[in-house]
Formats: sequence, C-alpha cells, structure tokens
Amino acid sequence: MTIELPAPAAIVLDLDGVLADIERRTALATPDEVAALAAELPLAVVTSCPRRLAESVLTRHGFREHIGAVVGSEDGPGKPSPAPVWLALERLDRAGQPAWMLGDNPSDVEAAVAADVVALAMAPRGIGGEAHAARLRRAGAAELIGGISGLLELLSRPRDS
Repeated sequence: MTIELPAPAAIVLDLDGVLADIERRTALATPDEVAALAAELPLAVVTSCPRRLAESVLTRHGFREHIGAVVGSEDGPGKPSPAPVWLALERLDRAGQPAWMLGDNPSDVEAAVAADVVALAMAPRGIGGEAHAARLRRAGAAELIGGISGLLELLSRPRDS
C-alpha cells in the first residue's frame, strides 16, 4: 500500500542507524546519496549523541557539508520529545513547514509524530526485524524504507502540490 505524503520543505535524519553505525564506525549511506538528497532539500540531523560526536561522525563519513543543522543531546530534551525536531527545522528556517523525518527506532518515530512531521523509519532486517517493524508501525511510521536511497525514491514519486 502506498500512501500520499505531503511534499516536504526539509528532511530531518537520525544519525545512528540511518546515516552511520556509530559503534562499528561504518557509514550506512554514501556521500553521493546524502549529496543528492541535500540537492533536493535542506537536511538536518537530530541525535541523542552529543553534538561534538555527531559532527565528528558526519565529517568522518563525508556527510557534514550536506547537513544544514545538527541538534544534539545538549540542545534540550531528547527524542521522543518533539523539541529537537522543531529546533532542527527552526535552524533550517523551515519551522512550521511540512517536513519528513527518517529514524530507526520508535523514539524517532514518536518525536516526528509529536512534531507533526511525516514519520518515516528504516525498514528493519535480520533476526527480530518483523517485530521491530511492528513496533515502528505502532509508533506511527507512515512508511518503512531502505535508508537515504528510499528517501530519494519517495521524493521522486508524483504527488499533488
């Protein structure tokens, strides 16, 4: 089933589990994918990590130059509060405009829903994937997608403006 998503004015991304696996120090997206997404819309990162760590991870993987705002743990209440999502959109000059958020866990989805942005989630794989997908859907995920490439596909869908 495909649902109609409003055209976003910005995209908010979780860091760990969406752009990178911080523990394993590996990228989950490519710089080219992030650059292509940033060419379409302003991007922000909202993370429960300290901003300094987030900046380091983004720089290490070649993403930082494409991210317009980074909101970290020291910036206020964390997810599932909507506050970090609102702050990210404010820093992008997109407050109050339609946005999408991509995360990988229920607190990301809950933050997006509470912030009144479209909540998207990474499609889980492997052992326990189906149960995790069910938790993401219960939290309010509009769609489960395959990362940044999935966002690019969603953006290319025809939609009413």
